[in-house]
Amino acid sequence: MSHTSGSHPSGMAYVEIGVSDAERSLDFYRGLLGLRPAEAPPEPPAPDVHWLTAEGALVKLVVRDPEAVPEGPLGGWVGDDLQRGMRHFGLKVGDVYRQAERLRSADVPFTVEPVRAVGDVNLAFFTDPDGALLEIIDGHLTYHEVTTPELADRERRLAENRSPDAGPVFDHVAVTSGDLDATLAYYRDELGYPVIGRLVHDQDPRGFVIDYLQAGEAVLEVFTYTAAETVPAPDPTRDRLGLRAVGLAAETGRAVDPHGVPLRSVSPGPGAAPGPGAPAGSGAGER
Repeated sequence: MSHTSGSHPSGMAYVEIGVSDAERSLDFYRGLLGLRPAEAPPEPPAPDVHWLTAEGALVKLVVRDPEAVPEGPLGGWVGDDLQRGMRHFGLKVGDVYRQAERLRSADVPFTVEPVRAVGDVNLAFFTDPDGALLEIIDGHLTYHEVTTPELADRERRLAENRSPDAGPVFDHVAVTSGDLDATLAYYRDELGYPVIGRLVHDQDPRGFVIDYLQAGEAVLEVFTYTAAETVPAPDPTRDRLGLRAVGLAAETGRAVDPHGVPLRSVSPGPGAAPGPGAPAGSGAGER
């Protein structure tokens, strides 16, 4: 839901989103959300691929034919967070209510209207023209459990200095896991993403818990449920619109993560997370 810059070399480089109409989606992501063309994408140019910078990481738009996508345009993805795999892509803003009003004036459909949420932040959820689920969030989280105090404290300081007029920047990708130990073994122990903290949604009968891992300049939110069964992620080998994959500035060692998210491995570069020795919080990606 919110987060700080980091200096780990193998952070999140981009989120990949499938779109059916390049012009319509560029109007949405560039014209409405204010993302800009990326100057140095981490992959060679390819037909029907458009790279945008969201400051902390990149957004990769891939044009696909919806008629060729099995199981409907989203390829089996459903709007239920009990489904494992990618759940949403989050953007930090200066003021959720201001940004939501701007989106609403453009007839963007909301799945969750602006609300004060667990963790003492404001958030809202909406969809892009092809149904990818996005979140906007402002403020900083008040964690129920803090694992890395310096990361939580830095998030608080950055939030206090953020202008209410600040536009969207890349903040996080959320995933649902059916096995937290396996997820932490990969992202924390193998890739080295430190755990920032945890929120426990104690009013949720499903036993909803979110763990937050710092992935370079972005954050990985890991959803788990202690009192409900999760269901398998969409088939990661199938084409789809909407949320498609996560690009990591590291050798991933696998094509799919432990909860069914397709992974892309890219070399750290101008569009990826900062390398070793980069000062924490350097650059425009500060959130």
